[in-house]
Amino acid sequence: MVHELIPSTDALQLPVAFSSTLRGTPPRGCILANDEFYVVFETNPLVTKQVVQHMTKKRFDEIPVKYPYVATVFYRNSRNPHGPTRRQIYTFCLEFTESSCTMKPKGLWASLIGQPAEPADVFYAMFFSRGRLNMGRIPNNFSHASALAHLMEGVCQRLVVPRNSFWEVGPLTLGQSCPQIA
Repeated sequence: MVHELIPSTDALQLPVAFSSTLRGTPPRGCILANDEFYVVFETNPLVTKQVVQHMTKKRFDEIPVKYPYVATVFYRNSRNPHGPTRRQIYTFCLEFTESSCTMKPKGLWASLIGQPAEPADVFYAMFFSRGRLNMGRIPNNFSHASALAHLMEGVCQRLVVPRNSFWEVGPLTLGQSCPQIA
């Protein structure tokens, strides 16, 4: 089965792999791979619109949708039936907006230091070649490890591969030129 590429120009709110705003701080994301695919798991990535703005104007606008955890799926570079490209085939994410999700109440200290609001629930969604699919609202009781497990379950179901076929290549800092995903 050949999985189609996501047209990145059509999805301005598509999370962009390797763009986490928390890339250098724990918990860090990771790259996972199997024989045919690789997955970039990260927290709080920028979206297409923000990356383009940053590249052209050295700034980016805040967007109302937040992505606390994202798993972006690519063909391994040498296995891509579409030829050499770094475009993703699926993006599984947990997302929220303050206007569409219930937010956890903030305590006095969190309010005083300006800590961002935290959602009590999030949407589970998937971007693919023909758009975005909302797969429901779920409680936001995720840790880094449980978010990875949840998103990888969706990845493996969609790709029809066992979870144990993926191994962890290393941290996001390896980047897109990592030889283990060639």
